[in-house]
Amino acid sequence: MLYEVMRKNTPIALADFSETGRMLWYSRDKINNELAPLWENEDNEYLIRWWEERSVPIGQNKLREILSEKGLVTPGEYLLKNLGLSLTDYYWIRPLGETYKWEDVNLFSNGFTNEVELEQIKMDDTSHKYSLYAPNSSLQGQLDKKWIIHEGKRYLIKGNRDESSTESINEVIATYIHEAQGYDNYTPYELVKIKGKEYDYGCMSPCFTSNKLELVSAYGVVTSEKVRNDTSMYEHFIEVCSKHGMDKEQLRNDLEYQIQIDFILSGRDRHLANVSILRDADTLRFVRMAPIYDSGKCLFIREPVPSSIKDLLSVQTSSFASNELKLMEYIRDRSLVDVTKLPAPILFEKLYAKDSQMDEQRIKAICEAYEKKIDLYRRFQLGQSLKLIKINKPEIQIGVEPQKPKL
Repeated sequence: MLYEVMRKNTPIALADFSETGRMLWYSRDKINNELAPLWENEDNEYLIRWWEERSVPIGQNKLREILSEKGLVTPGEYLLKNLGLSLTDYYWIRPLGETYKWEDVNLFSNGFTNEVELEQIKMDDTSHKYSLYAPNSSLQGQLDKKWIIHEGKRYLIKGNRDESSTESINEVIATYIHEAQGYDNYTPYELVKIKGKEYDYGCMSPCFTSNKLELVSAYGVVTSEKVRNDTSMYEHFIEVCSKHGMDKEQLRNDLEYQIQIDFILSGRDRHLANVSILRDADTLRFVRMAPIYDSGKCLFIREPVPSSIKDLLSVQTSSFASNELKLMEYIRDRSLVDVTKLPAPILFEKLYAKDSQMDEQRIKAICEAYEKKIDLYRRFQLGQSLKLIKINKPEIQIGVEPQKPKL
């Protein structure tokens, strides 16, 4: 089956798909490289791999059941049926010979079927000629996720990996922290009850992309150009973004703020699809780092809570570095987080109390670990070395001038 791979109304390439939604071939010699997806493109298969990564992973919550209900076999077939449409960018596929346009099918301005029901929240009636298309076939990650339309706006509904609501609650905790800090570039989450789910709460967040701004992952950015041997992946990311018009200092501040908040919350899942940038739809200029999102995998979720300082400073990460301490070495401005505005542990206690699967002992352990992390961060702000603290050596200065939090 032949399709045109499109960016809005511009053909990118011609591609052949199997009935199960697998891309078999594309016109490598005629691809529009300027408008093609920003993706690792060092070999002749990159558009095929891009398409594979675009589909919902088979391990996502109950995806096999969803596919069976729709009479589908594979995630690729699900994506093919929905023309590869997404609410994060402007790429889609059009059957060869068809003439409909981006304005006819895009999900930013056209309605789509709501595939989830929420308690106490009425979703819009989205009956429309093209409402058979939905954005859920292109949602990556292992969590159960669905897009809905509420009061004319697009919202992402996220569930949890098990019967616990902890991951959703952690998103709300991060929201409170960013709000209290007065930070202007984060995604707000709120708790919602999802009908038919075994956990108490999921969470809801507004769509921050539009017909004018699309999302490009940090993975897409860093793999679009070869990394120099003398440059870290972190600095490479900043340099490539700067080449595409982004304010380098603003980006560095956004990254450093995110790293420091993740340290305080012991966030370990800031992989390069959980860091992204916003790109202008028409000029392709990089505008700013995307609002911080997907912070739920923090505060030792589904792991024992460390009690020692050494263990608290041994958190492994999936990010620009393999652990927290290496990430913290990238920090130049230690004053980006005001410790006096971090919420007291009672906020955690109140929110975790909403989760029927959480026991008091674990809540207490998380709160104690959080307080210790704040103390460690305060010492870091005063110029102390986290590495030396970890190995219990005397607290000495390492050439970093102490910085006080900005009030």
